[in-house]
Amino acid sequence: MCWPNFVMSAEVFISYAARDRERVLGLVERLRGAGVTVWIDQAGIDVSTMWSQEIVSAIKSCKVMLLSISPNSTESENVVKELALASERKKPIIPVYLETAEIPETMEYQLAGIQRVEYFREKEDLAFMAMLRSLVKRGVHVDDEKSTENDLDEGLVSSLASHNPSIEKTSSKKEREIGLLTPILVLAIIGLILALFLKPGNENKPPNSPVAKEQNVASKTSIAVLPFRNIGPSDTESFLADGMHEEIDAMLSMTPSLTVKNASRLRDSLLDPKSAGEVLKVDSVLIGTVRQAGGQLRVTVKLIDTKSEENIWASTFDKSESDVFSVQREIAEKVVNGLKLELGQGQEAQLAKRQPKNLEAYNLFLQGRKMWGTRTNEGMRGAIEKYELALAKDPTFALAHVGIADAYIQLAGYMYSPPKISYPKAKLELTKALEINPNLSEGHASMAWLKCHHGWDWAGAEQSFKKAILINPNNPEAHRWYSHMLFILNRTKESHAKIDRGIELEPESPIMQWGKVNTYIHEKKYAEAIISAKKTISLDEKYVSGLYALSMSYLYNGDLEDALKTVKEGLSTFGDHPFYLTTKAEILAAMNRQNEIETILNELIEKEKDRPVSKTNLALVNYLMGRDETALSLLERAFEEQDLRLLPVIPQNRFTRFNGNPRFEILMQKVGLIDLK
Repeated sequence: MCWPNFVMSAEVFISYAARDRERVLGLVERLRGAGVTVWIDQAGIDVSTMWSQEIVSAIKSCKVMLLSISPNSTESENVVKELALASERKKPIIPVYLETAEIPETMEYQLAGIQRVEYFREKEDLAFMAMLRSLVKRGVHVDDEKSTENDLDEGLVSSLASHNPSIEKTSSKKEREIGLLTPILVLAIIGLILALFLKPGNENKPPNSPVAKEQNVASKTSIAVLPFRNIGPSDTESFLADGMHEEIDAMLSMTPSLTVKNASRLRDSLLDPKSAGEVLKVDSVLIGTVRQAGGQLRVTVKLIDTKSEENIWASTFDKSESDVFSVQREIAEKVVNGLKLELGQGQEAQLAKRQPKNLEAYNLFLQGRKMWGTRTNEGMRGAIEKYELALAKDPTFALAHVGIADAYIQLAGYMYSPPKISYPKAKLELTKALEINPNLSEGHASMAWLKCHHGWDWAGAEQSFKKAILINPNNPEAHRWYSHMLFILNRTKESHAKIDRGIELEPESPIMQWGKVNTYIHEKKYAEAIISAKKTISLDEKYVSGLYALSMSYLYNGDLEDALKTVKEGLSTFGDHPFYLTTKAEILAAMNRQNEIETILNELIEKEKDRPVSKTNLALVNYLMGRDETALSLLERAFEEQDLRLLPVIPQNRFTRFNGNPRFEILMQKVGLIDLK
């Protein structure tokens, strides 16, 4: 879903800190789904240039301000200014606590005595109902207002609390005991389940505390879908079993109050369900087998409690091959029912929409995905053919459009195709995919990558990455690509967190490990980079970036002989790939063997006749030879050609002599990296 930056005459203004954007965007979507008109600054409230007349006008015209409270927002000068402006104009203010936070003196006066909504992760649904009730009371339009008012009383009781910052800081034992009276009365009326949300004053137990974990059993359940086993004829490919596992995993990830942990690393494991549950730290596991023969399909599944080892639910599906998609949906729905949870709003329709109508199209898609994962020129172009065949079978198969886009994106990334040719093709395919299915996590993740490298739109890319992860928290590519953008933007702590999540989801992926190497190199942790690079190679010796990652890590760590030996092995294995030629030039320069670099430059120029060669790479080799004017001109051409390898220029500090050069500064300003030297 693409939201405009603001809605004219919106009734609700949301003030928030940029670091809370993911939580806030999820809230905005829920509010708009309830018919509430919302004004929100999509760029992030901490960007000083965005605090403008536009924001002042939005506050002036709104009926209510929702003030997000967190340790991030209480430190934001712009949030404080917006609160003051709303208070001066006598706008009703509803503090929405995203997590516990101490109210600073700059906010105390405006918030004294105001009821707050505790929108904590473990109680978002009830808190949201309380929020709607408060908005209705203040004259904000909410769809189905009458039924909403009747349904929200319990949410109000458990989620609205008195807000008095000065009292919260000094509350005595006696005051807290008084604060318990109302919760006790409510417990007597509505039962034990609401005890989860009843807290005196500001004494909110952390979500990860032992008490909170015990209380949240009913609302927070974890599961892992173990890879399904193919038990068909020995010559049958396991595409269907793999696809069954991946699709059910993706479907369940959309379910509120259900944490889905990836179990791909247990593909060949002989662990029993209880042991698998202990390894993955989940409450239940789903296991299954697939047999496909003679046009018929048999799928046997069991949902098992990992503590008691009891079957929560088990079933066998005997269907024709064409019913595979309905079987996947039914399994996902029965798992949710078996865990006594509920599907999210619109989730059932989303499950159906992400799937094709043709089994052959589905098998072609799975084959294409496997070929795409090779990252070779032949593999990725072969993947495009598979996806196109899938679309010929089913033109409404949105994931096949995403597959084509991903192939074009990586063909450019690995220097097999010029970006100016590949990126527009990828954008066209992604536009088609998201027109068919606007709630496709894979589509938003790929669009985010494209926004990074086909327009340098960092804010737009981050919004799309967060949308992708919001739809499916278990999307590995979304986490890896997001990590790549974050290290470019010097946000290394966040970058590590995202790539670690990607590795958790795909622990056997060499591409994920390569992402970890990038982040380590960026923050100059070269010894760690060497370890991750070796892990990359151990996972797949044929992965083109494996030896490249190791040679770069050795180079930056000062292990020049090892670096040269590794890069020569890479050149021999991967046919003088430009990655390796450029790295060899860097190594020779570090060894003071500049006289040998001319030969490498000539090889790259000759190679450019047959395949794309990054202008950034050519610029670097000229720079190493002291040809600064030529290097600058090539960097400017790299920008014009939307060269992927231009992006990490400043973080890696490869062109240090150019810092302060007006042409270089203008170039970096164009890609939005001027402040990241």
